[in-house]
Amino acid sequence: MMRRQHKWAYFFTLILFVTLGSWALGGRSMSASAASQRVPASFTVAPELPADNAKRVDYFDFKVTPGQKRVLVLSVTNNAKQTKTFDVTPRIASTNANGILDYGTNNTNPKLPAQLKQIISPARTQSVKVLGKHTVKVSYKFTAPAKTFDGLMLGGFTIAEHNAAKQARSSAKKSTGIVAHVQYVVGLEFYNAIKRTTTAPDVKIGQAGYRLAQARPTLTLGMANKTAGLVGQGQLHATLTNDKQEKVMTFTKQQMTFAPQSQFKLNMDLKTKQLAAGHYVLAGTLTAKGGYSWTFHKDFTVTNAQANNVKRHAANFGPRKTWKDYLMYAIVALAILVLIYEFYKWLKKHLGQNNSDQA
Repeated sequence: MMRRQHKWAYFFTLILFVTLGSWALGGRSMSASAASQRVPASFTVAPELPADNAKRVDYFDFKVTPGQKRVLVLSVTNNAKQTKTFDVTPRIASTNANGILDYGTNNTNPKLPAQLKQIISPARTQSVKVLGKHTVKVSYKFTAPAKTFDGLMLGGFTIAEHNAAKQARSSAKKSTGIVAHVQYVVGLEFYNAIKRTTTAPDVKIGQAGYRLAQARPTLTLGMANKTAGLVGQGQLHATLTNDKQEKVMTFTKQQMTFAPQSQFKLNMDLKTKQLAAGHYVLAGTLTAKGGYSWTFHKDFTVTNAQANNVKRHAANFGPRKTWKDYLMYAIVALAILVLIYEFYKWLKKHLGQNNSDQA
């Protein structure tokens, strides 16, 4: 009878390990399947480059004279069978919170040689309807800045399906899979002189702060590229210390590119670590292409209100428990109880035998 009970316990334990193994393998298989899915682009975009465009580039890149006019043309091809509407939006390049060149937000810095509405017409999104398997040409009138300027100006055209971002957010809420949001960017670069002189970039580093970014605790560092050219290959190394001079966290940002005449707040992820109210110091070095470097030492204070706000609204990015997780916990607990019970009976039997032998 005892052997039969032991066999049953071993069998139960074997089932547990098989279940756990298939659970783990199934989870990895599902993740690999989701990651391997690729949604083909439903459309393509090609710029019609002018004759004087820079060679070996696939975006608008040309020299201009003050007030010069021309027409910029984009060809949008709908690869789907059904009719679709696409949004084409012109912008002046800015720098986003990750320190990356960004064509999704328009730069309105008054120090720019010209604003968007002065160089591009219409200076707004054009929605174009394209029949399935057809191509439509979208035109914008371009006028160079009225006065000569140093350096260069960067702009671009973003092209996406109409309301694509809204549809992607809606799909993401309904699905746990990967939701593709295809967007093309066609760059626009123009200047008065082909051989631009290289001058030391004028980068200003502003105040540090603490806030939520995408529901995560984040440090911010104000930055501004006050030059008329790109600042490329930016790397930042910084250390955060508290008022006891204890190191809280280190930060590294690489491959940053700052758009001409752009101001932004650089985000540094605290990786779910929340700061208590108090005084802090963020110190480090920023380097850029050409051997340029800037050091900074920024004191800042996290108020009780800021600390409480981050604590209250920060998202929990840990894995969410499902009924399958709790079922697995129950199976494991039951298996442990069975094994403990079997061990108790085995121990009781052997102790009884020893007492009998001694008697």
